[in-house]
Amino acid sequence: MDQAAFEAAVSSWHDFYLAVASASAALLGLLFVGVTISLSSMSAAGRVDLRTTANLAFSNLLYLLGLSLVVLVPGRDASFLAISFTFIAVLGLLRIARRAVALQQADSTWWRRRSTVRRLAYTFVADLLLVAIAVSLARTGDPDVLLATTIVVLVLLLGSADVSWDLLVRETEEGRIDSRTG
Repeated sequence: MDQAAFEAAVSSWHDFYLAVASASAALLGLLFVGVTISLSSMSAAGRVDLRTTANLAFSNLLYLLGLSLVVLVPGRDASFLAISFTFIAVLGLLRIARRAVALQQADSTWWRRRSTVRRLAYTFVADLLLVAIAVSLARTGDPDVLLATTIVVLVLLLGSADVSWDLLVRETEEGRIDSRTG
């Protein structure tokens, strides 16, 4: 496929990625507000779990924003997308590994909690799929591979929503407990 045809095919995704970039940026803003409101409990020494949870939501939304902006860059070709997708995925995998180590050092029982593993799995699955998409783009140059990025977007959005909801519920429950005991 020549560059003009590739560009035209990728450009057909413009509105989708513009919507994803806008939504992820707006959700990042809301997450900042939520974290700022509960900053005192987040910064407590024993709250590695809360910081990790907020970090996962933040990371997933940043990856969505980055993925969207990469696709929206004018004049991109298959190799640019493949390299960019690989970079985003590797960052995600390294971040998961770092968070897993931090959680394991802070609490030896964290792996036993299905919710923690599930939350890490969202990003892990999305990153592995993004690597597969990058490899396919690099090998074939077929822009139809971008259809699979909708799965990445969905998984990262679900992961962010799951993590954000858990943060909200935990903060609300802890606030109720503090108000009863205080």
